[in-house]
Amino acid sequence: MKNRKVMVLAAAVVALASCGAHASRRSSREGSPFRPDVHHAETVSECRGTYRGVLPAADCPGIETTLTLRSDGMYDLHMRYLERDGRFDASGAYTVRGDLLTLESSGDGARYRIEPEALRQLDGNGQPIEGPLAEHYVLHKTSE
Repeated sequence: MKNRKVMVLAAAVVALASCGAHASRRSSREGSPFRPDVHHAETVSECRGTYRGVLPAADCPGIETTLTLRSDGMYDLHMRYLERDGRFDASGAYTVRGDLLTLESSGDGARYRIEPEALRQLDGNGQPIEGPLAEHYVLHKTSE
């Protein structure tokens, strides 16, 4: 069952990254690359908390995503596909190095850039997703 969850998470991350890669190529052609606000986390405790957002999806209006970073270095991820019968939950360890957050136990090491009060999902190459959907690949910190 756990292997199935890891495979589903890996497939979701690859699907989202592939959408971002397409947007990135299009943005480069348009000549207006996205420049994220770079933020270096001083400590892991600065990053802990709950982040929420609706990430783009190819086959539905989006994926409602909640990522909780706990103070013990572990995360809980919940993803719910909008207007579809699809849910995914995962948990595991995360690491923070500079402004890079990596979900170590996600199968392929999903990565996010740490920004003030937000996490920006990165593509499969560890680069910010660019293009018209770039601002939709952000999870915002909640007050929880």
